[in-house]
Amino acid sequence: MKSQLNSIVILVMSLSCLFGQGEDVAYIRYFKNDHNFLSNLSMLSTNRRGESHLAVSYNENNLPLKIEKYSQKGSLEKRELLKYNKNGQLIERGEYNDQGEYIRLTVIGDSEPWGKEYRTWRYPVNEPLTFTDQRTHFTLGDGEHVSKILFETIDGQKYGQIELDYDYLGSLAEERWRELPSGRIIRRFKYKFDIMAEVVQIWEFGKEGQKISNVAINQAPADELYKVPPPRTHNTLDEIEIIAKEIEENRILIPHGGVIPKTFWDELIIVNGNRLMIDFVELTDNGVQFRLESEEDILTIPIHRVRSLTSRMGDVIYPKPF
Repeated sequence: MKSQLNSIVILVMSLSCLFGQGEDVAYIRYFKNDHNFLSNLSMLSTNRRGESHLAVSYNENNLPLKIEKYSQKGSLEKRELLKYNKNGQLIERGEYNDQGEYIRLTVIGDSEPWGKEYRTWRYPVNEPLTFTDQRTHFTLGDGEHVSKILFETIDGQKYGQIELDYDYLGSLAEERWRELPSGRIIRRFKYKFDIMAEVVQIWEFGKEGQKISNVAINQAPADELYKVPPPRTHNTLDEIEIIAKEIEENRILIPHGGVIPKTFWDELIIVNGNRLMIDFVELTDNGVQFRLESEEDILTIPIHRVRSLTSRMGDVIYPKPF
């Protein structure tokens, strides 16, 4: 289930954050800006007063572990953690908030699970694009839920994006796969969590909006969840075997019929009062990028012409709430 994968991603990111904070810092260097940091042009610690700068913490292997960006007045504006593999290659770079929660994370490499799943579904085996050392960019607006996953090749070509919406209880409600740069939705999932019946319903839709599948999964009873009672020393989730067995035996039943959810559109209101139902793609410096129903091209409307933009889940995208 994609919702389970989402939870796994968040857990991995939390562990990464703890890992980065726990590694010993050997020394700190200061840089005027990102360009000087990449060029290895440091500045004296006494020269940073009254100047915006970066404070970079290094380990004993001379690898940067933490990057902190300070304003001219000395206030901390941005924090980043970096993680490496055993060969000293950078594999993660994440920005985190005051609570130690990631708000953005970049995972480097073609073995990242979300990117692998997207490419397996989207591209044929002989796809000419190369995904070696590609980047997967995770965005967590609230530090807990992944809201967007962007896939980018090493040469900066953005080829795919996954957007995730949540309901007011924090449960995953919709998942949209887009191809880039067209911005067209090529795969979509709708989720419905029935807390009382302990059932999760999942609808999958294809490129043309057609329903591909509809499945409902019952939560395994507590006394059947684990074959081996705790404590367990291996790293296998026994409940996966139970779910897989139920699917294989076609015993997944729900007490009531499922209803295919209605496709909701994002709502854009222009300053003159006109209302448009759109497929919102991205908010950029140039304005709001969106697609209209049955249209292939991405359109852009300047931000000064937009009164408000509300997502299909009812969240205000613009103007951003305080």
